[in-house]
Amino acid sequence: MEQQKVSAFDKVEGFIRKTLVPVANKVDNNVYLTAIKKGMVVLTPALLLGSIAAIFPSIPEFIKVSAIQNWFDQYGYIFGLLSKVSLGLVGLYAVLAIAYFLSEQLKLYTIGSMILAAIGFLLVAMDVDENGNIIATHLDSKGLFAGIFIAIICVKIYQFFTKHKLVIKMPEGVPDFVSSSFELITPTAAIGVLFITIRAITDGMTGGTLLPQVIMEMLAPAIGGLDSMWVIYLVLVLRLVFWFFGIHSAVLSPILSPIAVQYLSENIAAHEAGEPLTHVITGGTLSAFANFTGSGVTIGLVIAMLVSKSLRYKKVGAVALLPSLFGINEPVLFGVPIILNPVLMIPFIFGGAFVGMIPMICMKLGLLNYPIFDPPYVPVFMEGFLTGFDWRAIIIQVVQVGLSFALYLPFFKVLERQELEQEKTAKEASTVISEEDEALIADLDF
Repeated sequence: MEQQKVSAFDKVEGFIRKTLVPVANKVDNNVYLTAIKKGMVVLTPALLLGSIAAIFPSIPEFIKVSAIQNWFDQYGYIFGLLSKVSLGLVGLYAVLAIAYFLSEQLKLYTIGSMILAAIGFLLVAMDVDENGNIIATHLDSKGLFAGIFIAIICVKIYQFFTKHKLVIKMPEGVPDFVSSSFELITPTAAIGVLFITIRAITDGMTGGTLLPQVIMEMLAPAIGGLDSMWVIYLVLVLRLVFWFFGIHSAVLSPILSPIAVQYLSENIAAHEAGEPLTHVITGGTLSAFANFTGSGVTIGLVIAMLVSKSLRYKKVGAVALLPSLFGINEPVLFGVPIILNPVLMIPFIFGGAFVGMIPMICMKLGLLNYPIFDPPYVPVFMEGFLTGFDWRAIIIQVVQVGLSFALYLPFFKVLERQELEQEKTAKEASTVISEEDEALIADLDF
């Protein structure tokens, strides 16, 4: 019977390695997706600044001191300014960052690529009023997805012009920065013509609707689907499937990160406007709740190891405890191990995804504040609290600890039993004189 179970697992492993792993490797090695992934990470300071700017104006509501309220009445506008230059321009920052990383991988002039991408993006995303004042409505997260495509297109146009020598080359001896600047002239003209034409076509077909809004309306069903509990569960399961087979779940970042950034920006905007918040998936919730104590919410397994009779597992649990409190569980993934361990496949993938999404379910039920902040690197519990500034997050995460322990314990007992038998066998093999022989020798009178 045991042989059949191992055989079935081997078949599943073989199928996934043959189908999923090659796809994951191609995604991870794709220069465009890598640029998007890195570009989203670079946005962290802007998101952090925008989140803080959204939190501070709420202080007078909690601290009823006239001096504080007067200060906010007079200088509170600075927090709105902070929000405008961070979250209000996050789409433009994404374009610059993606263009930088993509041009770096393609061995192009990075600063020039960033300028070209910014020109292309602003031509289709920026508007002006009748007085010539800039309207930056779509330079924020609403322009994020358009910006991703535009950054890639502009860098590829630049690559095409340089590869086919359609650029102005200066004589030898001219400083590199001057030569590179002249090299940008022809691709800049091409990008200007291309995107102003796209702008004119879009305006004519939609009656003035900007391209970012058109793209957002096209992607709305797919983007909005990530607020569904079923979709969230499937996404979390997929992330853990990758981990189980030794593939970092970051391969999904090019898809998840732009959506998480947009959701956080929209939640912050709704919070500032006093409107209901609607999104549960942000970088903060994925880190604080879905990855609570590490992918698969493995704190329950750590606790089970700490109280284990097995010396090996007790040591692994002791080593893994402190990193787990900071959301790092590689000692568990590779030390137990969880990766490619058929005994822990069900609790890690399916159970870990369920325990990880419990706080999101609580948000939908009104039992936990929606996220408005992506916390920096802080310990668990504190991270959960900071995500929505709700003390109930701590209680919910304590529940996550209990559920994780109950989930992993019966499966761990199977591993523990096997390990205890191996430890007993090793101990017996290392003992030269048995206990009976020792007692007999002790009775002899020499």
